[in-house]
Amino acid sequence: MEPKQTKKISIFQYVLTIAIVAIVASGATLFVYELKDPMRKLSREESDGTDLETVELLYQLIDSQYIEKVDHKKLVNGALQGMTDAIGDPHSTFLPEEDAKEFDDSVSGSFEGIGATMTIENDYPKVAEPPIEGSPAAKAKLKQDDVIIKVNGKDVKGEGLQKVVSKVRGKKGTSVKLDILRGDETFVVDIVRDKIPVESVVANIDKTDKSVGYIKIKSFNETTSDEFNDAVTKMRKEGATKFIFDVRGNPGGVLQNVEKMASRFLKDGKVIVKFEDRAKSSYEEVAGKKLDNGEKITEPSVLLMDENSASASEILAAALKANGYDVIGVKSFGKGTVQTLIPIEGNGKLKLTFSKWLTPEGKWIHEKGVTPTIKVDYPKYLKNRIIDQSLHYKEGVISSNVTTLNTYLKELGYKIDEVSELYSEETVEAVKSFQKDQGLKETGEADKETIQSLEEAIMKHWKANDIQYNKALEVVQKNGK
Repeated sequence: MEPKQTKKISIFQYVLTIAIVAIVASGATLFVYELKDPMRKLSREESDGTDLETVELLYQLIDSQYIEKVDHKKLVNGALQGMTDAIGDPHSTFLPEEDAKEFDDSVSGSFEGIGATMTIENDYPKVAEPPIEGSPAAKAKLKQDDVIIKVNGKDVKGEGLQKVVSKVRGKKGTSVKLDILRGDETFVVDIVRDKIPVESVVANIDKTDKSVGYIKIKSFNETTSDEFNDAVTKMRKEGATKFIFDVRGNPGGVLQNVEKMASRFLKDGKVIVKFEDRAKSSYEEVAGKKLDNGEKITEPSVLLMDENSASASEILAAALKANGYDVIGVKSFGKGTVQTLIPIEGNGKLKLTFSKWLTPEGKWIHEKGVTPTIKVDYPKYLKNRIIDQSLHYKEGVISSNVTTLNTYLKELGYKIDEVSELYSEETVEAVKSFQKDQGLKETGEADKETIQSLEEAIMKHWKANDIQYNKALEVVQKNGK
């Protein structure tokens, strides 16, 4: 029998999680707005004094009567966290100082550390992908799949991703000592931390049509609008007269940046987004020179989005859709709220939902999402559950993991007549053929190395046969005639 799994996770979701979440280590959809007016101070008369006295009494009782000495800061932080948890809003939370620093880093466009993306496997942190080019981790010759056993001499087994990331990160110029396990070899590296830029926009000219510029927006941090402007300029210089913009997998970010970017697509005076607060007071942000400096994108353009496009990505999608642009893919995530960060002196920050955002037509898409103008879903093979790499698969095994294995092999062109849960003789031969093509030992059994190679091959196959992108290319070429 295979281990019970409570949640089905697709290979595509898993890759996105590593690519987006692990490097910033924030663990949440980011969508932060700085209040235009300073938050007014609340007087004691505006709250229930009796309730506050009860909280104070509980604090004193625990501090004085608990059997062991209590860490006062932990107690206060626990109370603050408890209040935000009581709201029942996953986007409102209290961030202790350490977490607040990580959150700030995740939206700043850079952070100070070593430049390695990490994930957790078998209770230990592992380098999830090749280190960022030119980063301290790259210079120290860290490699994908290196396991970090110790940080500064202390074992990190079971500590969790966020805690390990906070230990590895640190101020520029300081050093961190890592004990690394690579295969059967263990060694120690001393790495001097540096400032690591987080690239949020990438751009290239389409390989088949040199008049089409492709711009991928991975997140909306504090530098994204500048990166976006540079990317558009670069693509134009390289001959682009049409654009495909892509926010698939983009979890959101800083509101002001998406407003600046959306303004470039809209005529001055057109509504980008509307807001509504607790008192039902509303205001709207409109396109104009104050946002885009008069620099417009008038070329034929389309936008790609998916179910992991959230908040700021959805604002861009809704604004473009309302102004006649095609939005291609599947319905977006559905996050229609806005958060602000409020410093709590000496204790971190409060991330608090203070407003709804609405589409230019006044619709609230929260938990509903933005519907594309042209629906194109991901292929079914990408929606299969990920294969549990801790298990070893061979002839005779029956498992839903084997269903995924057979699905991938068939999609890649190996002989699998009928996809099933059975690791059949046909599966053995297909795995041998795959292993031969990959330069692996031809055992016919699916071990960890084979599974990793198979998942890499299926993602490479998808990127070479991206049906959503191909549809976007078809549409933008038609619109550009």
